[in-house]
Parts: sequence; C-alpha cells; structure tokens
Amino acid sequence: MTYDVTIIGGGPGGYVCAIRCAQHGLGTALVEAETLGGVCLNWGCIPTKALYAATKLLERAASADEMGLAFEPPHVNLSRLAAWKDGVVTRLTDGIGTLLEKNGVEVVRAHARLAGGGRVDLSSGSTIEADRIVLATGSLPIEIPGFSFADEPVWSSDDALAVQEVPEDLVVIGGGVIGLELATIYRRLGSRVTVVELLPEILDVLDLDRRTVGAVKRGIKAQGIELRTRTKAAGFERADGRWRVLLADADPIACDRILLAVGRRPNSSDLALDAAGVDLDERGFVAVDERLSTSADGVFAIGDLVPGPMLAHKASAEGVALADRFAGEEPAVPDWDGIPQAIFTDPEIASVGVSESRVRGEGRDVLVGRFPYAALGKALGMREDAGFFQVVADANDHRLLGAQIVGADASDLISEVAVAVRTGLTLEQIAETVHPHPTLPEGLKEASEAALGRAIHAINR
Repeated sequence: MTYDVTIIGGGPGGYVCAIRCAQHGLGTALVEAETLGGVCLNWGCIPTKALYAATKLLERAASADEMGLAFEPPHVNLSRLAAWKDGVVTRLTDGIGTLLEKNGVEVVRAHARLAGGGRVDLSSGSTIEADRIVLATGSLPIEIPGFSFADEPVWSSDDALAVQEVPEDLVVIGGGVIGLELATIYRRLGSRVTVVELLPEILDVLDLDRRTVGAVKRGIKAQGIELRTRTKAAGFERADGRWRVLLADADPIACDRILLAVGRRPNSSDLALDAAGVDLDERGFVAVDERLSTSADGVFAIGDLVPGPMLAHKASAEGVALADRFAGEEPAVPDWDGIPQAIFTDPEIASVGVSESRVRGEGRDVLVGRFPYAALGKALGMREDAGFFQVVADANDHRLLGAQIVGADASDLISEVAVAVRTGLTLEQIAETVHPHPTLPEGLKEASEAALGRAIHAINR
C-alpha cells in the first residue's frame, strides 16, 4: 500500500489532517486501531462537556426557587445519563467516519509502528509506504508513585466518565483542568469531593492571573468542594471498611473512590521511534522544528506528542497547517499564545493571549480593563452574576494582547478575543464595535472601555 501521506492516529489532529490532505488531492491513509475521534471525542472533551451540561441542570433546578420556580428534587438515572453521553459520542464518531469516506481518505484499522525509510508496519502484517508520515497518537494519563490505574479504588478520567457509580466521598488527586472539571461534575451528582494538589495553587501550570484563579477557587468552594493545595498524596490503604488516601503531612482522607488526574504524557512508547530515528526532547515529547518536522526525514508530528498546550483545537490547527504545507502552501504554525483555552469548572474560565502578570513580569507597559458579570443585565437575568471580563493591551498602541474571562459561557465568549489578538485589533476597535444588548459579550466591550478610562457602566479607576 503506497500513499502520499500516512497519518498514525485518528484523533482531532490526525483525522483533521487527513481530511485536509485529501482535499488537496493527496493520496491519504489514516491508521487507527481504536475508535475514530481519539481521546478528545471518546474519553475527554466531548463526554466531559456533555456531563457538565447535564449536571448543570441539577444545579439550576436546586436554586430555581429564588426565581419563583419550584421543582421536585431531581433523580439521577446513571445508566440513562451514561447512555445519553455515549450517544453524543457515537453520533460524532460516526460523523467523522462519513467525512473521511466522502473525502476519499483510506481508513486502516490496525496498530502502526515506524519501520524507517518511509515505511509503516501494521499489526495486520501489512506494510504501508508513504512520502510523508504524520504522528498524531495523542497522550495518556500519568500515574504517580503509590497509585496505579490497576488498583481497585483508583479511577482514571476514563473510569470517571463512564459514570457507573456516584461515590459518597471522592478524592481527586490533581488540581489541574481534568481534575477540577470532573470534581465539578461529581459534586453536582452528589459526591463529597476533596481535591488534593501538590503545587501551591490549583491550575498552577497555566498562564492565569491570581485574580482569575481566586475567582474560580471561590466558585469551587461555594459548591462544597474542599481544596487542599501544597499537599502530597503518598498512597492509600484499606481501613474500617473504607479506603483512605495517605497524605505526607496530614491525616488520611477517607473515601470510596480515588480519581487520579495529575496530567498526561505523550503516547509515543509503541511507535518504534528509535527505529526510524525520531528524537525526543528532555521532557519526552517528540522534538519538532517550526515546520513540525521530526529528526527523521519525511516524518512529522502534531498534537499532544509535541510541545505546547495539550488541546484538541491546537492539534487540529497543526494538522491543517501541516496538510496545507504538504500541498505547497506556506501557512504559519499556530502561535501558542494565540490558542484559546477553556476550562469547564463552575464558573467557567477561558483565556487567550498573555496574562497581565506575565506581561508586567516582562517589563512591558500595559492597559488593563475589567468588567464584572454582576453589572450585566443578561447575567443577572440568568442568575449567573459571578465572574468578570479582563482585557490586557499594549499601553503604546492599544493592541489587545490577551484576555481572561471567568463566568457563565466563558468558553463561548473567548472566540471574539481570539480573533482580536490574532489580528492585532485595538481596544478602540473592540469598544467602538456595537454589541447587542442585553447580552454577555457586552462585557468585553465594557472591559475595553474601562481599559481606556472611559467606562460607562463601571467606575473608572
């Protein structure tokens, strides 16, 4: 089997790259041993957000009496909830299969290993030859000493997303994105949740301002989730009929399940990278240059395998850029700062560009504007008045450098800012653009006005 391009991995980087390659008229094969869509669609982004949306209804029903609406206490049918979530996933995976077929991509169901010289050996016994090979195998969850996913009480994110039970007490090890999103979901389902984080702060590895993290912490604690930072989980034991998480410098925490969510690592161990001469960097990522080329001629890598934020949309953008380059175009690889990120805690967080603290740390003069959700009529009517908009711009030319939004629908609202950061729009251009009223996006306009010192619906400072 000979192709112009062979892509290993059918996740959001691989299948998108395959479709764009085929659109350019390149003979394209996509090798995937499991379900199309990868971790994101099957065991990550999509099922998490489906459960987030479903459990949000529980929260709204519980507080609806403040608006004069009364509901009977809702009952959660876990099997139906899981089936609904799985239905969302299946609909999307089936859609990907159709898109690949209609675009003329050959889907090969097998495990793949590099054989060098443009060859890929398949678990079926066949070999593929290609002018270009793209590695897009994503990432795997990390284990830490004292905890293994093979241990009876320990859940991976995959286990948690199966929603087969609601533990009375759940300990989440890891205060990053995955840990906090799943902590939110299980707290809404009725679990008592404790989050244990080794670092001094939750979400510590992200470029978020202290004000943003503080607002999220207040929201998490308001839900009844206990946060323990600067705390090391050392192992677990069985005592008095329950599991106990052992802490290095504190009393154990009794629980029914332990969710291990301390991060992810590149899924590159079974690709025979050495045989093909593909080098790794000091952190275990596939080393690539600015064109996403590896150290092996004709071999490229994208997504979670390479340095940068482990985000599905980052992988997709790299896949498209790579395919366009194969076709003779010269697109720029997406700038990491220009890639927006959304975190589905309660309240939501979304950010793009650089933070205020990072820019000031670089010694640059900036203008910063903030506007609270509590001053938006739409937010008050939604009973979603927690949070704020914050914009950061260059003090000299007023170009938008970044923004952070904490509050309802932040994940949707950040896209306008992403366009502004990428295209170099100014505070004036955002502020002078008429935004519909009453809506949440007005908060971005108002924050831009505040940065310019001419706020209407907030006190200028």
